[in-house]
Amino acid sequence: FVVGGPYGFPDEVYRRANEKLSLSRMTFTHQMVRLVFVEQLYRAMTILNGEPYHHE
Repeated sequence: FVVGGPYGFPDEVYRRANEKLSLSRMTFTHQMVRLVFVEQLYRAMTILNGEPYHHE
């Protein structure tokens, strides 16, 4: 994974990428992107493993 700067990547990076993922149209700090991304991975893996994610 590569985290871009506030203005994205040069066109060459986009051309070479197999896939692109955008967390939001907003601009985040690199630390915040890591936090959001890890939380989403945790959430996805928890749900895929059939574990409870939300308190019920």
